[in-house]
Amino acid sequence: MTTPESPWRAVLDADGCTYTVHEHAVAYSVAERQALPFPWSQTVKTLAFTAPGTPLLLVALRTEDRVDFARLAAALGTSRSRLHTADAGLLAAEGLVPGGVPPVSHRAGVPCLIDTAVAEPDRPVYCGAGAADRTLQIGSAALARLPRARAVSLSR
Repeated sequence: MTTPESPWRAVLDADGCTYTVHEHAVAYSVAERQALPFPWSQTVKTLAFTAPGTPLLLVALRTEDRVDFARLAAALGTSRSRLHTADAGLLAAEGLVPGGVPPVSHRAGVPCLIDTAVAEPDRPVYCGAGAADRTLQIGSAALARLPRARAVSLSR
């Protein structure tokens, strides 16, 4: 069922994905997130960017990894200087909050690049679910096969 606070669920439901949204105490800091009952090695962060011709781009990486901007720019066919972090205003307009961005969007045309370290091997991963008090649990293979998702080597 789709709620106003999580319209991205409709994408998962339409694809027939099995997933769970866990509710928990609000967690913003790394320490608060590490205290949650999810394996830290399987947590995924979603970063949001803009680029020419792409008003919003989602990038999913293992929590401990850093994005390699040269690889990200190459995957988009643009230069590093044309990539920009999405600001809080854009995230708010999309109904998203920093630290709770899910790796899937309900908006047509919003791609998600998933680092190959997240997509392989197939296992449960734990990611943002739209708010600081929710975590999305989904299989990494299911995440990588979603419409507008593409697995690419993006971490350094």
